[in-house]
Amino acid sequence: MGTGGPFRPDMTIVLAGMRRPTLGGVVGENKGGKSFMRIGVYGLGYVGAVTVGCMAELGHKVIGVDVADHKVELVLAGEAPVVEPGLNEFLARHVADGQITATTDGKSTATDVDVVMLAVGTPSTPSGGIDPQYLMAVAGQVGAGLRDNPRPFVTVMSRSTSLPEVHEALIAELESASGRKLGESLGYACHPEFLRETTAIADFFDPPVIVFGADDPQTFMQCRDLYPGIDAPTVEVGIGEAAMVKYAANCFHALKVTFANEMGELCRTFGIDSRSVMEIFCQDDKLNISSKYLRPGNPFGGSCLPKDLRAILDVARDKAVTVPMLSGTLLSNQHQIDSLAERVLTDRPARVAVIGLSFKEGTDDLREAPMVAVVERLLGKGVDVAIFDAELAVEDLTGANKSFAMTAVPHLADLVSRDLTGVLEGADAVIINHRLADITDWTDITLDSDTQIMDLVSTPGLANHPGYQGIYWHRTDRAEHITLA
Repeated sequence: MGTGGPFRPDMTIVLAGMRRPTLGGVVGENKGGKSFMRIGVYGLGYVGAVTVGCMAELGHKVIGVDVADHKVELVLAGEAPVVEPGLNEFLARHVADGQITATTDGKSTATDVDVVMLAVGTPSTPSGGIDPQYLMAVAGQVGAGLRDNPRPFVTVMSRSTSLPEVHEALIAELESASGRKLGESLGYACHPEFLRETTAIADFFDPPVIVFGADDPQTFMQCRDLYPGIDAPTVEVGIGEAAMVKYAANCFHALKVTFANEMGELCRTFGIDSRSVMEIFCQDDKLNISSKYLRPGNPFGGSCLPKDLRAILDVARDKAVTVPMLSGTLLSNQHQIDSLAERVLTDRPARVAVIGLSFKEGTDDLREAPMVAVVERLLGKGVDVAIFDAELAVEDLTGANKSFAMTAVPHLADLVSRDLTGVLEGADAVIINHRLADITDWTDITLDSDTQIMDLVSTPGLANHPGYQGIYWHRTDRAEHITLA
């Protein structure tokens, strides 16, 4: 079974506020009123060992499983098989009180657990990909054990960092080896971890977010009983989304380190203290350190970002400073513009309606607007283009704004109209580059069923149109389905 299904967990985000646990052992029942669970944690490396100790601290019964005898022996002796501050104390206390045990027998462990957690390594292949062989082997072992597990429903959670296709393969292996069917007697969740070495225990008990990816309601119900007393937003999405959140986080962390160092190298060439520059930069939590500019959609444009990037790249070349990440930013942005134009041209439309031409809503600034480049490309391919932009009056353009627009699209005035119905009439494809303030629901707008729609701004009311596609997504209504538990 794949990462989608008739039940759409990606439509619901649950933000759950829960009590902080009292460390030193928890006994009783969790917030759902159910008994604490019996959990098998497969893999006693960094993530697995921390998970064993911290889950026991929450009150669960935990069995650690590993093929390495010495790791199992260390855990049974109350000692951590990895170096992590505070973990030895957890293991020693909960081995002594019977909350933790460990074994090399993975099949037998799976016969007597409520939840399985996979924390098996996913090493890199020579090309940099994921080698899932160890994870798949453990899934087969777990599945064989689940055949003899009397519980009517058991959930397997993967904490191993894996791409969506690996999760699909794991589900297939678990179903085959266990004889159970996903969503009926078998649950599966992608449960990425966000633990940092040396601060893993603090991260576990005070996480920025807890993410569960699953495809059925019963699995989510079991997931909700996993962290009694921990106060953190808990997000429920599809398996693929949960898997990619981990990669998005790590890639962004890598990007931030590289960005700071490339700026540092540039500052050094000017004799400037980059620490002061970045300290000031980080004070801005409205734009710089925030969720702004972190939503998939239109490529960047306008009078500032492209211009200033080029200025930095020019001075870097002049001073022989190599800044490949910043150089790649402009190249990537141009690729996204080209890719958008190609996707629109795929079905060979005779007429394309463009909703919004300027680089952002609420302005008539066309300087380096990505949509101007797309329109230029469409016209060059002989496509008839009609444009609606609520703020754009071509006759009022002046200066650099007018010069840029007329150089790219000389007959722009003939293409722009304030008549939205007329612009949409007869269009084979519609590109929505702006949300329209006076249209809150596009279901009121008549569009032919075979009209192709390219949505760049997550427009409400269009996701069910047969020709709909988001620029980087398939649905637009996730943001409208947030509930507080």
